Amino acid sequence: MKKQTANEILQNAIATLTQYLIELSDVRQDSPEQFSYGEKTAYTECLEILSAWNEAEENGLNFDVEARFPL
Repeated sequence: MKKQTANEILQNAIATLTQYLIELSDVRQDSPEQFSYGEKTAYTECLEILSAWNEAEENGLNFDVEARFPL
């Protein structure tokens, strides 16, 4: 695996988590797919943590995570 800078890794994490949440957008708390809802919750929490990065907006996290991916 190619070594990456911290910025590259964080950019990749933001893009990957955002894509996963888009794929899980139809999953709801009362869904029979409880594992998928757990994934959605975890990915949302990860993006919220990454949004504290002072360069998050410039690196793809330029939206309100809770508004875009409500739980």
